[in-house]
Amino acid sequence: MAKREQDLQALVRDIVDASGVSQAQLARDAGLSYAALHAWITGIRSPRPGSLLQLAEGLESRSVALRELAVQLRRVAGDGQRR
Repeated sequence: MAKREQDLQALVRDIVDASGVSQAQLARDAGLSYAALHAWITGIRSPRPGSLLQLAEGLESRSVALRELAVQLRRVAGDGQRR
């Protein structure tokens, strides 16, 4: 395996690990198959640039959803403090 592919494999693995989400859920969020994501992480295959963009969008969508939930919690906490 070439150095660039090893670096890409490590990067994808680190990102997935840091996301705190299962590989299966992250694949669903990104519109990818679990098999494809797993193959990238294990070095069986290398992702194409478009697939990396899909993975990035999946991570961003999760981030946006979590931010929206945090806003809702802050609203509820603020309402509770005013009572």
